[in-house]
Amino acid sequence: MQTPPDRPKGHRPYYFDDPAIDQLHAAFIALATELSVAFDRIDTLERLLEARGDLSREDIDGYVAEGAVDEARAARRADLSKRLLKPFIDYREALFERSRDR
Repeated sequence: MQTPPDRPKGHRPYYFDDPAIDQLHAAFIALATELSVAFDRIDTLERLLEARGDLSREDIDGYVAEGAVDEARAARRADLSKRLLKPFIDYREALFERSRDR
């Protein structure tokens, strides 16, 4: 999987009069996209594993991540949070820049 760029090229389009609503909208769309992909992947894995007889859904539900697996998941969650909060952070940084320019 390719790492997404830190900053998009060009200016972010605005759809609502209130910038806060635009930020919420962008975060919601990012979250919905991530969640949709995750659900599809989980469903695929569960169906393949169950069809092959290797594992049941009960085995999957009872799995507890430990050690390196838990650390990798924590890193992935942190990255997702960073991407979801990016519109809010960008907005805050823009406010700081505008206040410094005054």
